[in-house]
Amino acid sequence: MWNSHGGFESNYGGSSFTGGSYTQSPGGFGSPSASQFEKKSRSRAQHIVPCTVSQLLAATQVEETFRIGNIEISQVTIVGIIRHAEKAPTNIVYKVDDMTAAPMDVRQWVDTDEISSENIVIPPETYVKVAGHLRSFQNRKSLVAFKIIPLEDMNELTTHILETVNAHQTLSKPSGPLIMGNSVGASGMGDMGSLGGSGSGPTNGLTLHQSQVLNLIKAYPKPEGLSFQELRSQLPNLNASVIKQAVDFLSNEGHIYSTVDDEHFKSTDAE
Repeated sequence: MWNSHGGFESNYGGSSFTGGSYTQSPGGFGSPSASQFEKKSRSRAQHIVPCTVSQLLAATQVEETFRIGNIEISQVTIVGIIRHAEKAPTNIVYKVDDMTAAPMDVRQWVDTDEISSENIVIPPETYVKVAGHLRSFQNRKSLVAFKIIPLEDMNELTTHILETVNAHQTLSKPSGPLIMGNSVGASGMGDMGSLGGSGSGPTNGLTLHQSQVLNLIKAYPKPEGLSFQELRSQLPNLNASVIKQAVDFLSNEGHIYSTVDDEHFKSTDAE
């Protein structure tokens, strides 16, 4: 929700995002002091990061750590509509769809010894906000929810989209050796070639190839967005893997999002 300082707040289990920085109140997850959290907010995964399902599915994993670009994530929020719900004796599994990718499995464990609201199955076709931990089993990502709340106001859907873009841009800003998801050398220029597919230097924090892809997506007028195949036809000098890397990077960094399916893209800052 928007606060008096022009930021927004997202409260789950004592965690909040206010005015561009995440904080945690005493009793929340980890509950670090304000000074400790300010120093480590860009590298630790103890804050709650608003995300899209497509970002979570594209997140890279090293052992138990997940990253979107250089943002380490663990506790996240998504907003979407329940497509399916299945209750077992100890848990409820929902398929939550935010239309950015295929529906994601969300598992909520229930207390079998007492009756509570968490034991009640939320019916399909209900829009919900989910806060949980990202997990992966046999290369299949899912969320283990610690809170699922039905939306009472559809403005919360729009707010979540804004929170997602703002949070990822904020957490991707330069902090020490990090800038736009790339390591920076002594000259201040990152090794962007591994992401863009060539040694081209960065343009406004992006490689030449990433800028080309972003500009084409921005300029495309149709509401369904520019398709991957059209990108390939308009960039005949780039191979498909280079374009795919650029699209994945731009999506993870919040510059673009998928529309009718995971092959069509629009800019979050469409002209």
